[in-house]
Amino acid sequence: MKVLPSLILLVLVNYAYAADTTKVGSCHDVLLPEVTMIVDNTICTEGPCVMSPGSDVSILVSFDTPVKLEHIKPKLIATVGDVELEVSLGQDDACEGIVNTKCPVAAGEHVDYEHEQVLSDIYPEGVATLTSVLLDLDNDGAEVICYTIDVLIEKS
Repeated sequence: MKVLPSLILLVLVNYAYAADTTKVGSCHDVLLPEVTMIVDNTICTEGPCVMSPGSDVSILVSFDTPVKLEHIKPKLIATVGDVELEVSLGQDDACEGIVNTKCPVAAGEHVDYEHEQVLSDIYPEGVATLTSVLLDLDNDGAEVICYTIDVLIEKS
């Protein structure tokens, strides 16, 4: 009966961990990282994450890199209906957002990547899907990670 206590402990640890992360969707067959989206000091655990113009948005992405990374670029696309809009992150080099180590990052190394910004008032109200990608520029722009988060923009 040692299996039952171990199983209960595993479920409790996963539940406690899940409370501090954001539920995200997978894009393709690439690495799905652990993501924590914080909007105005509140962790969004399930989408749509609600925000309004002027909201402070912070996204922390944690993953173990499958390959050596030296030149990586972040890309964020907002999709509303059939319309896709690339969102400027003000950051061409994702190495600037790595908070626990420095580039180059060895294959298998753990990476914590963070991006913060204030939501601009140019975005219309409504539900959007944000697709976030880190591209390996040394490997023909291959996607290292990719995930989606549903957001709801409300103007107050």
